[in-house]
Order: sequence, then structure tokens, then C-alpha cells
Amino acid sequence: MSTFQIVNEKKFIQERLGIAYENLSQSYLRAETALSNLSSYAFQLQANRVATPIVTENLLNLNDQFVITHFTIGLKYIASDTPSALQHLNAQVYTYADTNVFAGNAANAAGIFNSDLNFTIDRREFLPAFPMNAFYRVPTAQSTNLTTAGTVATPAATFTGNTGGVNGYENGLFGFYVSEPTLIDGRQTLDINLNLGASVSIATVGTDPMVYATLELRGYLVVNAKS
Repeated sequence: MSTFQIVNEKKFIQERLGIAYENLSQSYLRAETALSNLSSYAFQLQANRVATPIVTENLLNLNDQFVITHFTIGLKYIASDTPSALQHLNAQVYTYADTNVFAGNAANAAGIFNSDLNFTIDRREFLPAFPMNAFYRVPTAQSTNLTTAGTVATPAATFTGNTGGVNGYENGLFGFYVSEPTLIDGRQTLDINLNLGASVSIATVGTDPMVYATLELRGYLVVNAKS
């Protein structure tokens, strides 16, 4: 996104929503929910509704406002049933269920990209059923190399598989979908639900691995707008 686009966005928000240009700070919100065996999962985006936030969450404070311009949902895999703050911080957010990572029941997390997202603001449906496949991206693999059974000293002509393979991330909005600038605040009733339509076994509570769905909103934060 260019500086020109940001300036135009802020001017548009100022004109349409009546928020002063200088009060709009580029920012983001992030909420996460553990996937288990349900047909629907809720995201809690407001700080006053989450007793113990995950370290990688960034929630909306009670007196703040946020203008949404882009949003996405991804997957996070952690090989522990009691993830530490460090494991959460190190965990990659996937834009698809990578079969090299999501094995067993965790592979069923792929089903979220055939589901839909419902976003209701103060009991009015902002997004009745937004298609989750809008966020689906399979990146270009980088540095994938064949490994052999031999060494430099004792070469072998047999291959044991691939190693390396760091996925590409094309740009800063990779996996995001654009939104009409939409104002939310920390005091509204926000109901955000991921609806699969059927119960799917992805992970079992109390056992590893843990699989999370991550909701991230990009846009502009207005601090202490309600104070």
C-alpha cells in the first residue's frame, strides 16, 4: 500500500465518518480462537470480554474505536496442549492448511476455507455470510531441496525426500480482503462467528497439537474516542 492510498483512505474516513484526520493511526486488531470439534467458532475482539488474552492477540479497548479497511482469517498450529507465550509468538499464521504441518485431524482445519464468516454489529448483520475462500492463498515455496542418504565423504545416489521449503509471502496484505471502511468500538455488541455448517474434528481439548483460527483486522485506531 502506497502513502497516496493511505492519505486517500484517511481523507475518505474523515469525510464519511467524521473522524479527524490526525486522530487516525494505522493499526491492527487480532483475535484468536482454538479449534476443536464444533460447527461454529466465535472470535472475541474486545478486551473487556477476554479475561486472559493470548500474547499474539491485540484486542480493542473499551474506550477506543477502530475503522476496518482490510481483514483476513488464517490458521495457527502449535504442537502443545498448553502453548507458552514463546510458542504463540513463534507460530506461523498459515493461509492454507499446509499438509506438511497439519496432519491427522488437524488436516481437517482445511475445511474452514469452505465455510463462511458472519459479522454482526449491534445486532445488525454487517457480513451475513462472507466466503472464507476469499482468504485462501497457497504461497510459492522457496528453497526446496532434495536430500540424499549419503554424505560428502560417502556419496549415495538415493534420495530421502525434500528439505528446506520456506513459503513465500508476496506482500504485506497477502491473504487479506478489502473492506468498506467500517467503524467499530469497544462498547458495541460485536458477534463474529466462523460457521462450518457441520461438526468437524480438528483438535481435542487437552491434547496436542492445538490449532487456532486467527482473525486480523487492518485499518485505523482512534484512541480514547469514547472517554
